[in-house]
Amino acid sequence: MERNRLLTGIYNLCKWITHFAYMNFLWVLFTLLGGVVFGIIPSTVTMFAIARKTAMGEEDIPVFKTFWGTYRLEFLRSNLLGLILTVIGLVWYFDLHFFRQFEGSIYTIMNYAMMMLGMVFFILLIYVFPVYVHYDLKLYQYLTYALKIGFLRPASVVFMIVGTLCTYYFLIYLPGLIPLFGITFFVYFNMWIAFKSFQNIEEVSDKKNKLLV
Repeated sequence: MERNRLLTGIYNLCKWITHFAYMNFLWVLFTLLGGVVFGIIPSTVTMFAIARKTAMGEEDIPVFKTFWGTYRLEFLRSNLLGLILTVIGLVWYFDLHFFRQFEGSIYTIMNYAMMMLGMVFFILLIYVFPVYVHYDLKLYQYLTYALKIGFLRPASVVFMIVGTLCTYYFLIYLPGLIPLFGITFFVYFNMWIAFKSFQNIEEVSDKKNKLLV
């Protein structure tokens, strides 16, 4: 019995390692297919979409077929989302350096304000892709929903930050694993945490609706 459990555990571990490495390979491949600039966001969105299916308990996902189909379907729309995020990030970056030219109390106030806005932007970044693949919304609503959920679930944001930092330092310590698992660990961990947040929010919403009936 113990031997069977051990073999099953080893098999599942090898299965996940293979899956993560294959997903990372597809992410790189399709990012290059889009010329990097136009391929990185659709590839990332597609990986989040497959990670969501995994978080929901779906098994035997046709990975390449799903990756290619989602990539084509979301290519234009996801790139538009990426453009919006890039513009927001650039505006924040240039404003941050602009206000750092001032001195005295104005510099202190604006510097703190820009740092706070930077944290808000970071929350937006870590939630916007999970929200994008989980909900069917208008483009601007993905931004507002990502921020709302981020502020409603601060503990999840902390877990995402801690998980991201741990993964980052793990890969820096073992850089040989970056070509195999570089982006996959980040995506799957963040999608799993985000999916749990979505479930909790939906459960609370269902309970409220039942009380109102």
